[in-house]
Amino acid sequence: MTEKQGEIFELQTMLRLIGQTDGMVPPVNPDGIFGPETERAVLTFQSNMGLPPTGIVDFGTWNAVTNAYRMARNFIRQGLALFPFPGNAYEVKHGEKSELVYIIQILLSGVEVVYDVFSKLDISGIYDEKTEEAVRTFQKFNRLPVTGTVNAETWDRLADDHNRFAFAPSYTG
Repeated sequence: MTEKQGEIFELQTMLRLIGQTDGMVPPVNPDGIFGPETERAVLTFQSNMGLPPTGIVDFGTWNAVTNAYRMARNFIRQGLALFPFPGNAYEVKHGEKSELVYIIQILLSGVEVVYDVFSKLDISGIYDEKTEEAVRTFQKFNRLPVTGTVNAETWDRLADDHNRFAFAPSYTG
């Protein structure tokens, strides 16, 4: 990762946490690429903060983001219910690298004893081909649209199955 990609990744990570705590910034996948998703999050943040909505992260925007990020971290330290899935419009898809992918992989691993058709997943935090195929299989068995991406509907079903099966004595190997 280049220095510039590292800075963009840091910006995206801060915007993601800000959005998770206030719900006003659209979800962004920290990937180190300043694409349309990141620009939309920056524009929304700037508008919400009364900054000129340019989509460019200048010194004033960077300072506002870092201050909002610090406040969001303090808010979380005081206790915040855990809602790891960013929202109804978000989709986790091939190539994403995030904490959310770790959780998806852990949930899939927890229900694999029931479905017994998944390949053993590496818990890597990277939405790779094996993860995508496990999601497709899960969607197929649950009569969900077989897209290979995790949207809110797939997330809810996966979390529900995990809660029902992962620690049930009759399903543990």
